[in-house]
Amino acid sequence: MPNIPPYAGFELGPIRPPSEAYSLLLRINRGCGWNKCRFCGFYRDTPFSIRSAEDIKKDIDRIKYWVDVFQGRVAQAGNPETEGEQEACYMAYNWIQSGMRSVFFQDGNGILMAPDGMIEVLEYLRATFPQIQRITSYARSDTINRLSLDRLIRYRELGLNRFHIGLETGNDYILKLMNKGVDKATQIKAGIKAMAAGIEINEFYMPNMGGREYARESALDTADVMNQVNPNFIRIRSMALAENLEIYEDYTSGLLTRPNDIETIQEIRLFIENLHGITSVVDSDHILNILLELRGKLPEGKDRMLGTIDRFLDLPEDTQNIFRLGRRINLMSNLRDLDNDILVDKVKRTMDRSGIDKTNIDSVCDQLMIRCIPI
Repeated sequence: MPNIPPYAGFELGPIRPPSEAYSLLLRINRGCGWNKCRFCGFYRDTPFSIRSAEDIKKDIDRIKYWVDVFQGRVAQAGNPETEGEQEACYMAYNWIQSGMRSVFFQDGNGILMAPDGMIEVLEYLRATFPQIQRITSYARSDTINRLSLDRLIRYRELGLNRFHIGLETGNDYILKLMNKGVDKATQIKAGIKAMAAGIEINEFYMPNMGGREYARESALDTADVMNQVNPNFIRIRSMALAENLEIYEDYTSGLLTRPNDIETIQEIRLFIENLHGITSVVDSDHILNILLELRGKLPEGKDRMLGTIDRFLDLPEDTQNIFRLGRRINLMSNLRDLDNDILVDKVKRTMDRSGIDKTNIDSVCDQLMIRCIPI
């Protein structure tokens, strides 16, 4: 018999998508079953393991206990003393504030769990919290393709109704270079299959992944994937190039050249310009993106999104640099902030005080991006 460690309390994984900020986070597995992508360092030091259905159900019980405490249905038995109990208490409190409508399964690729175990967890979760409207998980395309359509439909019937898929790019050369483990055809097949099961999908697009050298190819191939899949959501995720990532070697060796914010926006423009015949919602909802206001529903919102990009690209270089730094130090969130003289003056004073100008703005912004996320 395998040596199964005893339940050690509620567990919380390291990350979740920005759109799951108000979701209950349940840890289905630890780490990432693939964990080989050269642009990602989130799980390098986390040995992969799938938690048992029994332990996950105990996590659900801990959330239920604290929800009942905060809603006055049970008396509090004591203060949360362990780290796990403190996290369960905090998670339950915040979930109540958000309306208790959505749940996100952590860590990477939650659907690697054995189907019987997943069904057991989903049934228990819905029985415990019947008001839940959405259950979501990261999902790799190759894993989706290994599951039968009937299995995916069953997951959706039990409430697992949205997948976050890291497409990153539709270009096969870049996918291979990044050791993504899937190709363009696999990504297309998985997206279509999930949609056929009635599961909503978020496709993540990572501009600048192919450097200056492959920006055009990446934009066009990624748009082609989106046009064939027609996902519910397209979410833009700019890449932070940290030295601890394997991909960094490609930039130090000269194989790839790091695009700056202007070039990244130009790639995104080409991508959006080539989205045709789909009804996806495009959103730029990540802290690393330069234009957070870039969002809209296709096809009606396409011209407006392109217009937003063009407004940025048409700005004088000095004004672009003010906005770029303003975004990276979290003083500015959208182009309207350039009309705020107080904010503009603060950014200018920061530039003067730190010696930031057009000769070093690119490297400064790159370093500020790295500090935004724990990679």
